[in-house]
Order: sequence, then structure tokens, then C-alpha cells
Amino acid sequence: MSLESVLLEYGAFEVSAMDVYSDIFQLGYGFIQTEGEPSGEHKANPIIVGSFGGHYDEDGKLEGDRVRRRILFEDTLEDTLAEFSDANWAITNGLTYWGRANTADAQSKMCALIFDLDGQDDVTLRNFFYNCRSDYPYYPDPNYIILSGHNIHLYYVLEEPADLYPNTKSLLKDMKYRLTDQMWNKYTSREWEHPQHQGINQGFRIIGGKTKDGGTVRAFRVNTHPFSLEELNGFLPPDQQVDLSKKWRETRYTLEQAKEKFPEWYEKVIVNGGHADGSWDAKEDLYNWWLRKIREGASYKHRYFCLMALAIYAVKCGITDRERVKADMDSLVPFLDSVDTEHPFGNDHEVENALECLDLRYKKFPIKDLERISGIAIPKNKRNYRKQAQHMAVMRAIQGVTDPEGSWRNKDGAPKKRELIRAYAREHPDANHSDIAKALGVSRPTVIKWLRGWKCDTDGLPDGAWYENGHVHVDMTEPKAD
Repeated sequence: MSLESVLLEYGAFEVSAMDVYSDIFQLGYGFIQTEGEPSGEHKANPIIVGSFGGHYDEDGKLEGDRVRRRILFEDTLEDTLAEFSDANWAITNGLTYWGRANTADAQSKMCALIFDLDGQDDVTLRNFFYNCRSDYPYYPDPNYIILSGHNIHLYYVLEEPADLYPNTKSLLKDMKYRLTDQMWNKYTSREWEHPQHQGINQGFRIIGGKTKDGGTVRAFRVNTHPFSLEELNGFLPPDQQVDLSKKWRETRYTLEQAKEKFPEWYEKVIVNGGHADGSWDAKEDLYNWWLRKIREGASYKHRYFCLMALAIYAVKCGITDRERVKADMDSLVPFLDSVDTEHPFGNDHEVENALECLDLRYKKFPIKDLERISGIAIPKNKRNYRKQAQHMAVMRAIQGVTDPEGSWRNKDGAPKKRELIRAYAREHPDANHSDIAKALGVSRPTVIKWLRGWKCDTDGLPDGAWYENGHVHVDMTEPKAD
């Protein structure tokens, strides 16, 4: 049985692209601008992006295409959709933007929350409907389900478009991640181990446009009830719900308190007029490291997001040469194709879309989100939440107590790995096997070999010290008096 048959079985019916976009963007009510309308009404509009022209090489990859971006105006929206339906690919989303750029800082309102749900067949789609239409639904029943090749897209239309204040964007992203985890499970997807955690800015193939395999993206109406953010948030367990009342991040310190508590920040920002953007100061090695990580660990459902993360790492490392980053992405495409030969990655809109993140606005994109969207583990520096300089000062102080002569240091040529590993473990009690292996340039099995069963008290630490689960432990309890 086809996905369409399951939709019809559950009361869905096919609708046009204009039916869906009229509902989302409230066409006919003056919510978005008409073409040529004065800007004094302070309206924002959706954006459409598509690829035109070019040719497919012998490997089926699109080359020489030209990407276009267009504002969707109320009075010309239908004509623009018709034009972009002939594109190689075309995407939009449920947001409106100020101006022509669909960038994070240009976002105005969210009119619909849209999710990907891959790995669909008649069984998983039935399970999805069962879980959202039971007496105790696990997630909300979508307003529209879009058939886009091998995927479905779930559209939740908001009864009142949400203003995208800086903190609101972060809260809505968290809510979308958590709802994704509920929807994307072993009952509702054949690819449940690889959920797509996407931000609210994610683009989706337009209704009426082309799918990856050359078919047509189709829309089905499922539920006529629009949602409030509070309703969507209410489907999450109480401990996972976000506080939608917090449009702005709270200020926790007065300037005098900040001066005392964060003297480095105060000197940099207040005294010297520097920027407090919270971004990384990273070396180019980090960018090259991520190139290697993609080749080592990119998985089928995260290939595009790995490229997106590459652009973000380029920004964090001060690499602004678009041609260089694009060349690096293009060089990865053959490998990404090989990850799943039945579903090649291709070279159409994925690279161009990923390059949208080569923008300084993404410099503060957090590590935890890069890890989630890419599906690649990113090891954290273990400094117990200290700055590097402070961490090193603490480690040197520990060395001064436990090894004042610096006997762990190599003074007579290359030391044996056993001595080097144990000495490092002694000086860095918080380091695990992987940390030690990386720091010393040895293999993790070698580290495990020389630390297994090792008794610290024979190596210069106080009596009662022991090694367990990759860490040195010292009993600091004072002995009782006689």
C-alpha cells in the first residue's frame, strides 16, 4: 500500500500549494507585503530559493546551475511558485524575513513549524497516526503532510505567528528538537536511529516543485485546527517544556557585580570597547580536523548537516574564502555519495545551501548543536569548566606537590610508553583513556594496557591512591585522632 493510500484512509485529502501557503501566510488579510507596497507598514515576507539551468554529468551530478533567491509577495506568490516549480530544486519554509536574505538575523515571524520524518512506509505512517490520534496522544496531529520523494514533511500552522526575538528563536529551536525526538522513534520511522534535528530556519522543497527523483512534491490536508505554541509545547513532558514567556534573556548581574565577577570581560568590553560576542577564537587546525571527521564518521541522514557544520567551523576559524570552502565541500561529495550508494548525496542544492552558513552570524553556533545535527561526537576539553590558563595553573600546582622534581619529564631520551602514560595520568587525574591517548599521541589500547591494575601508591602519590575507570583517585579524608 502507498503512503497516499494511508493518508486517504485516515481522512486526509490532497490540496494545492496555494491552499497550504495561503493558510500559513494568511493570504488575503494583508499579513505579508504585496509587490511594490511601501515599507512603512513594517511587514516581512517569506523567501524562496531555487536552482536553475546547468546540466547533469555522467555520474548524475548537477553542474553549472544558477541559484536564485526571491521574495514571495502576496499578489505574485502564485506566479513565483509556478516559476520555481520548474527549478532543479526549490525550497522555502514557514518563516517571514525582513528584506531579501533568509538569514538568522533577518527572521521576523514563524508562521508554521515544519518537521522532516524519513524512513516512511505504510506501517510507520499508520503508527504515526495512531500515536497522535489516541486518547492520550504522544505528539500533535499535523495540519498538512507533504509527500516529498522518500520523506514526509509535517506542517503545524500557528494560529498566531510567533515574533522571533533572539531568545524566542533559541526556545523554539529547543522545542523543535525535543518534539522531533518524540515523533522520530522506532515505530514511526525505519530510520529511527538517525533523527533529523533541524533548526526553525530549515528550508523544505516547495509544494508543486520537484523531488530528488524527479517526481512532484504533493500536499495533503490532515487537521484543520491551527496550533498555539503553548499547545505544541504541552505535548512535551513537563521537565522538557520550554518557558515561552522568556522573550529576552535575563540580566543577572549589575555592571559593578560583572566587574568583580568577570574582570577579563569587563576589561575587554567596558574598558577597551571590545566585542562580547561569545564566539570562539579557533585555529585553522579545527577546520581541517572537521574535514577529517566528516570522512571518518558522516552517516546517511547527516551528510548535508556535516557540510553545514564545515561552513560554520570555517567561520569560527576566520576562513572567509567562499571558493575554498566550496571546493572542500565538492571534494567530499564522492565520499558522501559512497555512504549510501542507493541514495547518492548528489551535488545540487546541498552544497549551495550549506554555504549559506559561511556567515559571521553563525560564529556563535554552539558545539552541542553541531554535534546533534551532524551525528558526529565532538569531544570536549576536560578542564572542569576552567579557562585554559587557569586550568594549566592548577595542573602545574598539582605537579609541584606530587612531583616537585619534574621526574615525569623526559630528560634522557624517549621514555618508555608505560612511564610516560602513568606519569601523565598522575599529573592529570581528570583525564580519561581517550584524553591521555590524544595528548601523548599513542593508541587508546596502549593507554588501557599500561594503566590496567596500576597501583598509584608505588608511583609517588599518597598512600591510599588508586586508579579506576580511567581516573586517579586520592582519599583526602584526614585520619581520625587516636
